[in-house]
Order: sequence, then structure tokens, then C-alpha cells
Amino acid sequence: MAAILFAALPSATAFAWLYDEHRSIGEKAVETLDPRHRAALDAIWAAARNGYEARLCAQTAVGSLDAAPKCVDLADWPAIAGDHSCTPQALLETVLESDWILSVADVARRTGGRIARARNESERRNFQAVGDLGLERADREYSTRAGSNNAHFLIPRAGVGIDPAEYAAAMLGKGSELNAAAIYVVYHLAALRRAADLPPEGSPTPDRAAAARQILALESFALHFLQDSFAAGHIAGSWGPVAERKGTHDYYNEHGLDATSWDNEAMQLFGDGHMRAEDLERASQAVRLSLESLLDALEPSSETRRRIREVSVPETIKSGAFDVCKASVVPDWKPTESADALLTPILKKTPVPFRGPGFASLPRFRAEIGSFLGLASGVAGSGAGGGFTEGQSGGVQGSLDIGLRFGIGLEALLGDAGDGLIFLQAGLVNQSRSTSDCGSECPTDPLVAQFVPAVPARSGLNFRLRLPFWVVPGDLILATPILAFTNPTALKKMGIRAADGGLIPWQRRISTGIGGVQFMAGREVGVTLFGYVEKDAFLAVIEGPTGRTLEPIAVKSIQWEFPIVEYRPFREYGSRYTYSTFLQIGAGVDRPVAAVIVGRPDAPVPALRTRYFGFIRIFFDGRRYF
Repeated sequence: MAAILFAALPSATAFAWLYDEHRSIGEKAVETLDPRHRAALDAIWAAARNGYEARLCAQTAVGSLDAAPKCVDLADWPAIAGDHSCTPQALLETVLESDWILSVADVARRTGGRIARARNESERRNFQAVGDLGLERADREYSTRAGSNNAHFLIPRAGVGIDPAEYAAAMLGKGSELNAAAIYVVYHLAALRRAADLPPEGSPTPDRAAAARQILALESFALHFLQDSFAAGHIAGSWGPVAERKGTHDYYNEHGLDATSWDNEAMQLFGDGHMRAEDLERASQAVRLSLESLLDALEPSSETRRRIREVSVPETIKSGAFDVCKASVVPDWKPTESADALLTPILKKTPVPFRGPGFASLPRFRAEIGSFLGLASGVAGSGAGGGFTEGQSGGVQGSLDIGLRFGIGLEALLGDAGDGLIFLQAGLVNQSRSTSDCGSECPTDPLVAQFVPAVPARSGLNFRLRLPFWVVPGDLILATPILAFTNPTALKKMGIRAADGGLIPWQRRISTGIGGVQFMAGREVGVTLFGYVEKDAFLAVIEGPTGRTLEPIAVKSIQWEFPIVEYRPFREYGSRYTYSTFLQIGAGVDRPVAAVIVGRPDAPVPALRTRYFGFIRIFFDGRRYF
């Protein structure tokens, strides 16, 4: 099952701005177009709507809505591209035909409004987590769409200086890793080329409408990745292990990053879920320039049209079939002087990416992802209604435990609200004697009664197992052998949903200003074997032929613990080490499996009963990730 959740890691690291942030950038760009370009955009949008007037809004950008959206406007298209579709072809199909995209738009806009009103970082994280769950329910491919690539990131810069030509060669060179800037370049040029060939007014309406939609789909897809280029976590460096990429991405998106554009403008950038007015303004300026370039290509006598006709664009790009979720390298295409002239005014406004490994790169941060070896130690207090024999009263016990853990940490898989933690722990437990006594069966002498506890002081072997589940505990263990061969995609979706709180997300972690709280019944179980390491003997009242006597009894029992609520007030995470404090509240059962009278193994023993108890456990968890 861990392998299934590991397979989801690329999708967890892929996305930049949230849907509503992407939409806001596009909307701002449209609003700031000059009248001439705005009229040209409205005209091509009107042509594209032909035959789809109900699905496509009358306006290119409808603005804020109080109710659920009834149509899709052009500002939505870059938000749908990349995150909710892998090609411009799929973007068009999703926008025009899908039965779920309006639900995605509704969830995204409500999430954006809540994040904007968040009073602190904990509220922001909770709103984003709820929004992500809503997107997963609306778009069933949302968490699994991205492939094992860095398509939404800029490739790191090499060398000592800042050389645009050198970076362009690395970004677009044959065999280069797929990256956001390259995707923008090839799809923007494809949109320009299509725009230069748009059938003139008076051509058959369906043909012109289809061509207009294709142009807008190519450009919108390109704009998604242009917008991603302004997210701090996407220029900080996409190299290294998944855990480092994810941790670095998250840190700089939240805390910001000083950067410089290619035309030497200083800027401070943030990322997904943390967009400020300055970020919106800066990204929308580049998007506006790109739209102006596209709209100029529609003009028969424009310089843009003349230059784009000198550019050759691969057919897989022009058709919108190149899949950015599956490809690992950029398309085989070589830029020309005409292409450079069209792209330079736009790309020089984008941030200069930071260096890769070995070139004085930015400090790196590691998310809690990967295999780990850990040490956990804690104290617990439990209270039970009785002891092992009839008539014994309830009482309280204390215990001390220490254990060694080996597991997979996937807590950063889908953000702070997720819980993909998987581990197996083995250790030792020492437990104090019960404060209760033998009750009505006790000897009348109080000096003797104090040595007849309901449960003795004892020690045992302790084991713990933690696994996320989809609907019911253990369901992924049962599903894996079947779906791994018959439907691995479905199994991957189940694993991601399990790590994100379950199909019914009642087990997601809730962030607060004083820590995280999680309802976790069924995710973790502890079992302790008492009496197997050494005899746990105690004096018990036994009814014999000659009356009641006190006899030493050795009991073997198996104690099961089921945590129900977990609270994490403290957590520190370094590059490979994490230290956390946890408090768990739960219930358990202590079932005796064997008993013998010490020194008289053949003598009959009294009937023993199962104990039920509640507990509070405070423990410290330290891990070393590999």
C-alpha cells in the first residue's frame, strides 16, 4: 500500500496557484487590456461561443459571483488547464462537455473567498484542505492527473551569471526536462500560428467557431504555465528527491522569496494559497502581454502575424495533443529568430529561476515524505471498571513505554490536513499496579488488602500499527492484491483519498493556533502482550473447599488499545529529523488468555474476565528520514 501512496507523490507536488488564484490572474489581465485589444478579445470569444451559448458565458470575465456559476468564462480556462486537463484538447472537452467542471468552479470560488477571509494561517490551511477535498469529489482525476514530471516548475539555472540565451537553450533544448516555461513557449506559439490562420469573418460559422475555440484553448493552456512561473515555490528549484522538492516548494510559497525578473526588476514572490495584490498585479501583466500578442496575430497586417508565419510549430502542439502529464521531455523543436522576437517582451517579465545543485542554490527544505526510522516514548494513564476477577473494583494505572518505529511518512502528501503515516512499532511497556483492590472479596485486614490489587504491576511486549484507510479500517490491505493487477488507477485514487482523511473525510487533521487535532479511530492500533516476558503474579482471593484463601496467580493477557482522538501541540522538522509531541485519547480491552497458580500449576484457578478501560497517552515521537 505504501508503494501506491508513493506513486501519488508527483501529483502532490505539481500544482502552483490555486484555481481561484489562476482565475484572478486571468481576469485581471482581461480587465487591463486596452480598448482595441479588449474589443478583439470579445470578438473572438463571441465566435467561440457559437453553438455553446449555454455553457460559455456571454462575458470573457464575469467577475465575482454570490451563487454557483451557471457557465464558464474565459478567465476560468487557464485555471482548468494543467490542473484539470492535460492537453488543450482535453481542456476543450472539459469546458464544453464535462458534467463536473461547473462544480469544480463553484468549489474553487468558495474556497478562494474563504482563504481571502482567513484570520490566520491555521484557518487558511483548513479552508484549503476542505477546498482540495471538494475538488477531488468534483474532479475524480484531480489528485492523480499529474505524471512523474516537473511540468509546472521552472528548471533551475546553471552557471554563474544570468544569461537569458543560455537559459533558453537549457529550457528548450532537445531532451530537456519538461518545464513550465517550455510549455508556455510552444503552446503560445501554436496559438499565434492558429490565430494567423483563423478563417475570416464570413466563413462558414461552425468552422470559424471551432477554430476560435482551438486558438483560445491553446493560449489558455499556455497561460496556465506562464502564471505558474510567478509562484515562489516553482522557481526556487525543482531538483532533488521528492521530499526536498515538496518541502522547498511549500516553504517558499508560504514565506516568500526575493527574486529578479529577466529585465532586472526586483520582486518579492509568494505562492499557492498566499497570493497578494502585488503577486496578482505582476503575473497579470505578463498574461496581458501574452494576450495582446495573440490578439495582434489576428490582425492581417500586423508584424506579429508576419513573424509567426515564419515559425514552424510541431503538429502535435498545434493540434493540442501534446500531453504534459505524461511527457518527460520538451517537444523536439528549435526556436527561430522570429520566435525569439515574439517571446522576448513577455518572458523578460518573468522571474529568473534560482540555481540548481552545486551552484550556491537556495536553502532547501524537506517535507515529511519517505521512509524513516523512529523512536517513540510516552506515558499513559488508564482507568478501568474492574479487575480480572469478580468483585474487584475499578482503578487507575500508569504506564511508561518506549518503542522503535519503522515506516513511511507521507504526512505532506496533500498538505497539513493529510495523514498518510504508515508505521510498525515494537517496544516495551512497564505498567504500575492498579489503585483498585479486590473489592468485596478482599480480606478484612487492611494491611493484607493493600497487597491484593485488581491488576498487578507488570511489563510486556508492545506492538503498534498505523495505516490510513479508505472507508473502513484495513480496506486497502484487502483491496491491494486485487486492484493492483486489475485497476491500479482506482487503487491509487483510494490510497490518496485514504491519506487525505478517507472517502468521508472525517479523519482529516484540523489545524488550530495551538496545534493539530484529528479524529483517528481505526487508523492505529496497539497490542501489548503481558506475562510473556516474565510472570505477572499477584495475590487473588480464591474460593476453595476450605473457604477463601489468598493465592499468587500468574496471568497472561493481551491488551488492545484503540486511539480515538489525537492532538499534536508541538512539532519541529529539520532537513531529515522531526520531533513531535502527541496526546491521544482512546479506549481498550485487556483480555486474559491464560492463568496459573504459582507453584501449583494443576490447581484450578478462578474464572477471569476481560477488562475494559479508557486511556490518555502523551508521547514523544522522533524520526530520522532517509
